[in-house]
Amino acid sequence: MEMKTIILFGSFTILLGILVASIKIFINFKATQLTKKHIELISRLTTSNQFLLFLRYISLLFALILCLLSLYKIKSIDVESTKEFESTDILFVVDVSLSMNAIDVKPNRLKRFQDLILRTLPELKGNRIGIIVFAGQSFSFCPMTTDLSAVSDYIQSLGVEMVGTKGTNLAIALKRVGKVLNKNQGIRSSVTVIVTDGEDHEKQSLPDLENEVMVWGVGTEEGGPIEFRDPSTGKGGFVTYDSNLVDSPYGNNVIVSKLNKEFLETIAERYNGEYSNISFYADGSFQLIDKVKEMKKNKIQRLEKFKNEDGAHPYLLLSLLFFLLERLLSIGIQKKSPLKMITFLFCVFFIQNRVEAWELDPGGNAVERGVKSYLDQNFNESQKEFSKAKDYFQDDPRLIYNEAASAYQLGKYKEAKELSEKILSHPKANSNLKSKANLTLGNIFSKLGQKENALNSYVESLKQNPKQIAAKKNIEHLTKKSQSSQNPSENQKQGNSENSNPSESKSQNDKTNPSKQKQSDIERMFEPFSNDSILKNMRGGPIDNEKFW
Repeated sequence: MEMKTIILFGSFTILLGILVASIKIFINFKATQLTKKHIELISRLTTSNQFLLFLRYISLLFALILCLLSLYKIKSIDVESTKEFESTDILFVVDVSLSMNAIDVKPNRLKRFQDLILRTLPELKGNRIGIIVFAGQSFSFCPMTTDLSAVSDYIQSLGVEMVGTKGTNLAIALKRVGKVLNKNQGIRSSVTVIVTDGEDHEKQSLPDLENEVMVWGVGTEEGGPIEFRDPSTGKGGFVTYDSNLVDSPYGNNVIVSKLNKEFLETIAERYNGEYSNISFYADGSFQLIDKVKEMKKNKIQRLEKFKNEDGAHPYLLLSLLFFLLERLLSIGIQKKSPLKMITFLFCVFFIQNRVEAWELDPGGNAVERGVKSYLDQNFNESQKEFSKAKDYFQDDPRLIYNEAASAYQLGKYKEAKELSEKILSHPKANSNLKSKANLTLGNIFSKLGQKENALNSYVESLKQNPKQIAAKKNIEHLTKKSQSSQNPSENQKQGNSENSNPSESKSQNDKTNPSKQKQSDIERMFEPFSNDSILKNMRGGPIDNEKFW
């Protein structure tokens, strides 16, 4: 985005802020006048201190203007810096001849090397890495760099037929390694890793190398067919001796490329290096990591150029101060006490003791502390914090519920009952909050021994939220308790007399036993929430009822 566009948007934002601030100040002024004329409107209209409100918006506008001015004052300077770091140079000499596409190693030999080295790169962080590729000829593919992401991209780009000249000429590749080392004569700590299958190297005269050498063989001595696929058309097959492609890897004329282990061991012996077959095991990569850690590092200087942008700091610092002033004024407006705000400013700027931080959201912090104290079962402290939060969140049903819960835990049942009933009639309370309030009422009635009222409250809680498990369990607990208290008297009656007409007996018992009649009313009240009624209303047959609660 261009500077002119940024400044245009910034100017528009400032103008919009001035307009909004003016409207708010005007509305607050009119509301203040109305409350002075009509005292009964004081509780219905929220007003702020006009002077503090004006200062707050002036501070905010100054902060935005200073931010915009800082864009004009930025000066860009080109700076050069020399950095020193220690590293080991690691040069991979990779065979990209057609035989590296043999499938005796899955998915093929070259892919196996790519997968292994990509997993090894994080362990080589801080070292310079380069890649030379070769077939019939060779060239430097990846320059020496410490940028592992760039090296990773180069490795993933490796493929057979990168070198136009067919064949496998390792000698030319190693001569190029010598040229790279000669260009960096001050570099003494370096490792050359030769990655090849060793095929078609027997008659070559290899040059001398002064650095450490490791040989990684890829392939098996049994060998495998060479697969080739044209990346542009997607057509391919297995290479034959007459330079054709066939679909089957088992044809008589299919070339089978084999690992030349003896030759690779000879190369390692010539350069006093180590040979590893990386086809199925990662021993070679572990050896490389250990060798790099043991070697003495090269001290390398690197010149870095960057742009140093300066000049905006004073404006940004002043802008920050005005933002802080705006926040402090906002606190003073919320508390409706300028004296508290002025005292706080005096403590910040004139008292020598360090002030670490102050609350930008005192109401939310009070609620958070109250919830934490409640969970820690420190109910006295939670009730105090919720009372503090009332100064910032007036008439919020969620805060009322928190107060009711704390009062209940402290045994203040009358206070908790009044607060819970207030939630039920609150216009902002949702069904979930009303369900919790009814649950609290049920617990209060249960504590007071009013079981019928408790059952009614629990049922209302379930009506508001059928997933309220606590209400369901409390109903089951109370109903089972009532049944257990009635069973002994019923058993005694059945033992004393026999009835020939069960229906008459049931009718008479209902009339003579008011507690049983009361229990039947409770069962009728609880019936809409029973397991059977829920399962009848659900489609698909009986299923586990637990998930509906």
